Amino acid sequence: MDKAIIRSCKIIFFPLVLTFILLLASSAAYGSSESEVTIMFTGDLMCQPAQQTAAFDGEKYDFKPTFKYVKNIFDNADFVVGNLETLISKSLPLSKDMPRLQNRPYLNGPESYLDALEYAGFDAFITANNHGCDGGRLGIDETLDALDERGIKHTGLFRDSSEKRYFILEQNGIKIGILSYATYFNQKEQFLPSENREDMINRTGKAKINADVKALKEEGADYIVAYNHCVTEYSQKPARRQKDYGLMFTQAGVDYIIGSHPHVLQPYTLSRFGGYKPTPYIYSMGNFVSAMADPVTKETIILSLTLRKTESGNVVLADQEYYPCYMLDEYQGKSFVLIPEDEDYNDGFYKKAPKDLVKQIKKNFKHIRKIVGKLRT
Repeated sequence: MDKAIIRSCKIIFFPLVLTFILLLASSAAYGSSESEVTIMFTGDLMCQPAQQTAAFDGEKYDFKPTFKYVKNIFDNADFVVGNLETLISKSLPLSKDMPRLQNRPYLNGPESYLDALEYAGFDAFITANNHGCDGGRLGIDETLDALDERGIKHTGLFRDSSEKRYFILEQNGIKIGILSYATYFNQKEQFLPSENREDMINRTGKAKINADVKALKEEGADYIVAYNHCVTEYSQKPARRQKDYGLMFTQAGVDYIIGSHPHVLQPYTLSRFGGYKPTPYIYSMGNFVSAMADPVTKETIILSLTLRKTESGNVVLADQEYYPCYMLDEYQGKSFVLIPEDEDYNDGFYKKAPKDLVKQIKKNFKHIRKIVGKLRT
């Protein structure tokens, strides 16, 4: 080959190779300096008598069909967290055998309920809610034992003061701190021993929130999510107290606030409390799984947050979205089935289901988006 041609090839080829190497190096550097983690949250995971009866075949309980169509959504997350609003106590009666205690609903489910939640993709649970004290100390101890035996993280109920008031989820160099509180326990906290009653539950309070956030930050939490169980049931309008609680969390340094207890969805807002930094706040995530009859108690969402660690080392909310879902009492021979709006996950629901059902559920999805609104970062 002519030397002039070879020299021409070198002039063209070597700069291209150099450019390619620099691009690879730049890409590697970008990947190492910025990392992401996706965490999903749901509302109340009830285990009510009708759910238990439907899941029981005479010998065992199978709650897995409930999650058939949402399981693949959870597969997109690094972590999934929900509010476990039931005890899991092997020594106490189940809810289907004793639905009420002191004229109030009593919630205790079989351990196979945890099998279904793990199958669905849940990694951790909030346990601060008004049914946490339904079974007294025994109910709390056995529920926490069942979670610990499976290696499932949890916060909100505790055995004593020595246990941390939070947990941390870590992935890709990002530490997410999770807190949970409740304002009301159906007056069943009286079942707990008086000497350490307040150590076993986590009431919402300014001093407590400040101390917990401080402890989380000292342990290296990059981003903190607080889950608060409070205020009026079945109302889709936030109460004044929810805003007061929001201010407490914002002042303490919480990065994202999630509410529960109303059993229905409430709006999302980018709160601007008292001149502090704008804080994302979903006032109520509603039920995720329940046997409640009112259609609005069957409307729910899966909240997805993507966090990113930037080159400077700060962790920011890079993206957020939600997946509207609706709980059907019965679908294709199975009871209490969650149907997501997204056609990529609902297995052709819009084509397979009866037209009247499709029409109804589309109205529910539209209502969900109206209530929750757009998520603004």
